[in-house]
Amino acid sequence: MRKRLSMMVLLAATPALALSFFGPRAMALGGAYVAVCEDEASVYYNPGAMAAAEDYFACVPQFGLVSDDRLTEAVDGFLANRQDIYDSIPSEFYDEEDLLPLVEAVEDAHDYLVRYSDGEAGVSGYLSYGAGVMLGPLAVSWLSTGDGQVTFETDPDTGRLIPGYLLDDPYLVALFYQQELLDAEQLTTLWPTYPDPTGFIGDTTGNGVGLDDNRTLTRLANDARQEFVLTYADYVYRNRAGDWAVSAGVNLKYQLHQAYRETFDSHDAGMATTGPLWITERLLSVRPVLGNSFSADLGVHAQLSRYCRFGILGRDVIPSTIEWDEAVANAPLRLQPTWRLGLAVDIIPDMLTVSTDVDLQEIEGAFSPQQDLAAGVRMRFGEVAWAGAGLLYNLADELQTPLYTLGGGIKLLGVRFDFTVGLGVVDFSGELDTYFSSAAAVGFTF
Repeated sequence: MRKRLSMMVLLAATPALALSFFGPRAMALGGAYVAVCEDEASVYYNPGAMAAAEDYFACVPQFGLVSDDRLTEAVDGFLANRQDIYDSIPSEFYDEEDLLPLVEAVEDAHDYLVRYSDGEAGVSGYLSYGAGVMLGPLAVSWLSTGDGQVTFETDPDTGRLIPGYLLDDPYLVALFYQQELLDAEQLTTLWPTYPDPTGFIGDTTGNGVGLDDNRTLTRLANDARQEFVLTYADYVYRNRAGDWAVSAGVNLKYQLHQAYRETFDSHDAGMATTGPLWITERLLSVRPVLGNSFSADLGVHAQLSRYCRFGILGRDVIPSTIEWDEAVANAPLRLQPTWRLGLAVDIIPDMLTVSTDVDLQEIEGAFSPQQDLAAGVRMRFGEVAWAGAGLLYNLADELQTPLYTLGGGIKLLGVRFDFTVGLGVVDFSGELDTYFSSAAAVGFTF
């Protein structure tokens, strides 16, 4: 293995699912980087490829962001339905006809919430950052990664969609019962002696009836970990011509885990905070529960010919138990091994490359499973510049919009600048669902 000194400072953000982008070069190819990686990102994508890293020295801080939001429109719609209920309340009730607009508004809100009761509304995000130093075949790194999801849990019960102050009138309670907005149990809670008026109680907070007790909420689940990594990589075989080579690498990791859990009900102002920054805005006020574990990553990189490269990545191949300081709801109890294959073909050697990656198993999320298929094409202009385009498609979730990525970079006098954007659905008004990505890197390589 050739001698080299490399220093890496790593910062990136990616979806909270099976695939994690690391830096703009990988994101530009849609994440199809297991067989392509030939820079400091090989520590993350395929430690076996470190043996073939092009630069002797690299210090390239990186930043990236991907957000898959399928929650903003759902929550905004619920808040609008709730406002419609209040707007439909007449100033005075003379007969049952006056109640019909309110009944229709409550039924519309019920139907709306039922649409989202299957758990398909949510938002996901991923964040990582850290630093590392590589000397020859060894690397020591610190990486911090976090993946989070916010889920939308609905309560379409019509008895909990009626404003509470209306339930303090026995005449209206009887009408709501006759309109089947209240069931028999709820009627008994409000009026145990119905129809005898002497036993009427009315609505009280916590009795499970009325809009104040509606159980619609958003639930944040974020799992982050600090990884302290020792990496070794070297060639297993390489012929003299250099067109056939196989290298392997391993990451040995101690992991400090952080589990963030929080809920926001329909009366909490935090639930109305929508838009593409759901997770980051909410994490600031949540105290994490800590845990620890040990694991390892394996990577194999093969130069099959002058035109073809192949890669295998195994993450957390030691499925060790996570020792938590205290019990935490829905936190992982054991690391889950994940495997990924990559293939890259040089259409024009050292100039035009096509690559593809695929996850070998499906990863379950809080609201969306993930099994990624990524494809990309990259054009290199000597050692000075590159440009790439890619596609990320989720095989496990047909509702997730494909992410299309486009990026490029330059390298002059050892200074490297890379930038990538990805578009699925973009809206920053805080009123529409958004699926987007961006990444940038600026640093020195030799």
